[in-house]
Amino acid sequence: MDRRTGRTIGAWDQFVSRVTQVMTTPLGSREHRRRFGSRVPETLGKNMSDALLLTAQAHAIDAFYNPANGIGDFRVESCVATRRPDGPGILLKFRGVWRHERVQFEVQT
Repeated sequence: MDRRTGRTIGAWDQFVSRVTQVMTTPLGSREHRRRFGSRVPETLGKNMSDALLLTAQAHAIDAFYNPANGIGDFRVESCVATRRPDGPGILLKFRGVWRHERVQFEVQT
């Protein structure tokens, strides 16, 4: 189910939705799931330097290796963080393997 619209979605869209939820949830912010989330939100609201984008990439990749996030079925090959062209935030572009297929997708924070 799409978390924004409530519509039924397929496996791929559901996976991208889960990744988006992980990347936008601060690590430790959920009362009963303290290990869920990522450190990507820590980089938001700061001066968006190249070093900060590199830090965001590292935090995003690290989130895939946290079993509490439930997104370990994706093998990250690359992650590129860029400034969002439409305003504040970061655009994370992922490339890797999901269910034996090469895929790529984006997450906006």
